[in-house]
Amino acid sequence: MNCEYGEKLILYFYGEAGEALRAETESHLAACGVCRASLAALKQAGDRLSVPQAGPSRAAQAAVMVAARAQAAKRRGFGFSWRPALLSGALSAVMGVVFAVSARNSAADLAWNSGIDAKLDSVEYSVYQAESDLAQASGDWEYGYSVLEDERSMVEV
Repeated sequence: MNCEYGEKLILYFYGEAGEALRAETESHLAACGVCRASLAALKQAGDRLSVPQAGPSRAAQAAVMVAARAQAAKRRGFGFSWRPALLSGALSAVMGVVFAVSARNSAADLAWNSGIDAKLDSVEYSVYQAESDLAQASGDWEYGYSVLEDERSMVEV
């Protein structure tokens, strides 16, 4: 049976139906077993959803909070430790010595005269040479209108 009371039942169940709709729905529920079963299912679902979920006990929550506060109290303020400070200083000194020693025997403009520039210039020259050769080869096929006219007049004479 499809009596189309679904939305009306939901309004009735949540107490949002007006006086007229509530009276109409109650009289319909007295006659319709399907709607009574739907209303019972809504009530059962609501009861299951309203059951409080099991969680940690108050004592467990209090113990966690005490432990968290103790850890937070240990970490308050600025803490200084000599071991990390000495380790970072030693590492910085070693890196400085390595850079000073490695750069001692090289020219100041090593990065600019490393041979890369000469190779790039060679590649660039090759590209320009290829473009020039291509332009010369394709120049044989390019005719201007005036050149064609000149050739035509020579053929006619």
